[in-house]
Formats: sequence, C-alpha cells, structure tokens
Amino acid sequence: MSNLIRRQENMIEASIDGETVMMNADSGHYYGLDSIATRIWQLLETPQTLQDLVNALVKEYEVTPEQCESDVTAFLQDMRVNDILNSAS
Repeated sequence: MSNLIRRQENMIEASIDGETVMMNADSGHYYGLDSIATRIWQLLETPQTLQDLVNALVKEYEVTPEQCESDVTAFLQDMRVNDILNSAS
C-alpha cells in the first residue's frame, strides 16, 4: 500500500459528461472511465499510494475503507494489465 502509483505518460484523454475517455498513444487502445474511475484518474495526476487513494475516496463517497480498498485494488490491477498505470517506488 506504500508504493507510488502513477499514470502512464502515453495516455491521451478527454472528459465527456463527467467521464473520461482515454487512448494509449502507443497501442491505439481506447478506454472509458465512469465517474468514480475518472475521480481516481484525477487523483493520480500526481503519484499516489493505494492508501492515499482510499483515504481520499472514503472522504468523498459513502463507502467503507475495506470495500473501497478492495474495489480500488481491483480497478488498479485492471489498469496495470491494460498498461494505463505503473508503480514507482
């Protein structure tokens, strides 16, 4: 939970009706983020730890820390698999 998570630099993004549409400039793959995923993406404008993300989201949404951590962890894993994020020490 203490490793920094950062965005890949090769992502092109646009905001549409509170959601984010992104394209990986290297692969050409497109991704759509709902409003909560968009909020996580916004928070990752600066590198964050998982704990930082969970703390911020628990303050903004009605969710328990445990459920938030579980959901955010799954989301971040999916983003890593799709080469949208990377971890930095």
